[in-house]
Amino acid sequence: MIFTGGGTLGPVTPLLAVIEELKALDPKIEPVWVGTRKGVERRFVSEKGIAYRWIPSGKLRRYFDLRNILAPFLMLAGFIKSLFLILALRPKAVVGAGGFVQVPLMYAAKIFGVPVFVHQQDLEAGLANRLGAAVATAITAAFPEAQKQFKKTVEIVGNPCRRLVADLVDPAVRARAKDRGMKRWGFDPSKQTVLVLGGGTGAAELNEQVARNLGEFEEQANVLHLTGRGKSVGIKPARNYVAVEFLNEEMAEAYAAADLVVCRAGMGTLTEIGVLGLPAVLLPLAGHQEKNAAYFSERGAAMSLYGKIVPRVFADMVLRLLNDRDRRLALSRAISDLFPADAASKLAKIIIENIK
Repeated sequence: MIFTGGGTLGPVTPLLAVIEELKALDPKIEPVWVGTRKGVERRFVSEKGIAYRWIPSGKLRRYFDLRNILAPFLMLAGFIKSLFLILALRPKAVVGAGGFVQVPLMYAAKIFGVPVFVHQQDLEAGLANRLGAAVATAITAAFPEAQKQFKKTVEIVGNPCRRLVADLVDPAVRARAKDRGMKRWGFDPSKQTVLVLGGGTGAAELNEQVARNLGEFEEQANVLHLTGRGKSVGIKPARNYVAVEFLNEEMAEAYAAADLVVCRAGMGTLTEIGVLGLPAVLLPLAGHQEKNAAYFSERGAAMSLYGKIVPRVFADMVLRLLNDRDRRLALSRAISDLFPADAASKLAKIIIENIK
C-alpha cells in the first residue's frame, strides 16, 4: 500500500497515524512512502521503518513564478516514474493527504485500476487534493466545511492523530509521560511549562521571538523549544529553558508536560494539541494557516496573532494566558470538541472496506 506526500510534514503525520491503524487491522500490510527527493519527510518516514521512494515533483504556483515553467515537465517526469512504481509495487491502494508529489502518483494508480484515497485535513482544499479528488475512490475530511469544495461525496472523519499522542488521552498514561518529560529536561515541577513548536522545518521568526522574550518567560515557566532541524537559536540551555531540534517518540512527553503551546497553525499540529485539549497561542503563516487560525479563534478554541509579530504583543499574550487558568480551561474544552480521537481508525476502516 502506497502513502504519499511531502515537501513539509503537514501531509505526513496524519497518514502515519493511519498506517498504525491499518497495521493493527492487518499486520500483513506493507506500507511504502512515496515523497520528494530531498524533503523533510524522507528522514522522518525512514525513522519509522517505512520503505521510502521518491519521484520528481513540480508545484503549480497560482502566481507568477519562473519555476512554473519547469513544473509541468517535472510533473510529467513524476508521472512516468509513478507508472513504473505502480507496476513494480502493485499496491492495493494509494493514499494521500496533500502535497503535489501525490498528483502524478494518483493518476498513474487510476490508469491501473488501483483505488485512490484523498484526505482533506485543512479547511481549504489545496490544488493537489482537488486534482487528486478527480480520480479518488473515496474522499475524507477533517471538517464539514470541506464538503462544498469537492464535487464528490466527502465523508467527515476528523483528522488522524498518532497513537503516541492519542494514548495520552488516558490520564494515567499522560501523568507517567509528564513525569518522564519533566525529569528528562530537568524542569522545575512547581512551574508551568510552555511548549514552543517551531515546526518540522523550523519557523525562523517564531524561534526569534522566543529568543527575544525568553527572560520574561523563564521567570514564570519552563520553556521547551522545538526549533526544527538546523534551526537552533543559539541560546544556552538553562534550568527553565531547553531547546531541541527534533523530537520523535519523546514528543509524547513534551505534550504531556505542556500547560500551554505556542505554534504555527498547520493542521497536523492543531490536531494533536486538539485531541489532547492543550490551550494554544497560534502564529499562523500567511495563506491557509491563517484560515485555520481564524476558524479556531472564532470558536474560542485558540488565541491567534496574525501578520508580523510584535514582540511585546506576543509576550503579553503568552504571559496573560499563563496567568489565566479559567481562560486556558475554556480554550482546552473548545479545541477538544473539534477533534475526535478515533479519526485514524475511521479512515483506516474506509480504506479496508474499499479495497476488498
